[in-house]
Amino acid sequence: MNAMEKYQKAWAQLLTYNDIDLDPRQFTYLVFFASLAIGLIAISIMGVMKQPTAYSLVAGILAFAAAQIIAYIYLLLAAQSRAAKVEEILPDFLSLMASNIRSGLTPDKALVVSVQEEFGPLAVEIERAGKSSLTGKPINEVLLGIVEHIDSDALRKTIYLIVEGLQSGGDIVELLEKTAQDMRKSSSLKRETSSIILNYVLFIIAAISLGAPLLYGVSTFLVDIMLKIKQKLAVTGGEEAKSAMSGQVGIFKGQLQLTSDAVALFAVASIVITVFFGCMAVGVMHSGKKLDGIKYFPLLLAVALGILFAIRWGLGQMLGSFVN
Repeated sequence: MNAMEKYQKAWAQLLTYNDIDLDPRQFTYLVFFASLAIGLIAISIMGVMKQPTAYSLVAGILAFAAAQIIAYIYLLLAAQSRAAKVEEILPDFLSLMASNIRSGLTPDKALVVSVQEEFGPLAVEIERAGKSSLTGKPINEVLLGIVEHIDSDALRKTIYLIVEGLQSGGDIVELLEKTAQDMRKSSSLKRETSSIILNYVLFIIAAISLGAPLLYGVSTFLVDIMLKIKQKLAVTGGEEAKSAMSGQVGIFKGQLQLTSDAVALFAVASIVITVFFGCMAVGVMHSGKKLDGIKYFPLLLAVALGILFAIRWGLGQMLGSFVN
């Protein structure tokens, strides 16, 4: 399998998990060329700003990659959200199916009768499986077909357990009820665990959205002040003043190739990286999935950058007059 086939397969799998009825090949080309257009727009913007060619190419590549990543993460999070809804109502479905079988219905009939509108994505998959059961397909294959369009480990393990129970001749009613009971206990335990780790999650959020911007805002403002002092000494004080200051403060030694814009850019890049990995840590602690925390990234990044620039602006208003 070549790289293009793997690329198409990845998008096709996401379309399947989101139950999107689009041709995977056409969707792959659509995403690729849309990302390419965004990259070319970025290159054009850099050209209008009269930036060097190397910078324009880097901006175009980054824009292309960002468009691909955003589209992928959006579909992945949508698939995970769909799976979470299924896992939430799966115990109710299993209990209802067990009750229908206990009342005298066969497993395939009970599967269809147990469909409720409030089951959401699971109802769609059960209706699809129920239609295939009407064609005479064995119940085992019908049940296995449910997991093809939902990326849920809990659903997959539950269906496999039921199929194995049917193949071994076990009591399907008892198996369904026991599985539903175990899933409810697991869900209750997960909620208790989430409440315990909530303090750690809040600490991480406070650190990446408040603590880091505060420290970067103060430190970069101090660097800006020292750079302005050095420039003023070079103009008014001459070499004697610079040599006197260099003995006390290291930033005044030699030719320092550093600008205020570079310091601000470093702070912004550091905060973006910090918030990104902080969100992934939140996702791991909250649900065990790294990408589950990415949905908080835009909001937390906006807050963090807002605090950074607010701190720099506020300090500039209060202390900027001392070096002007």
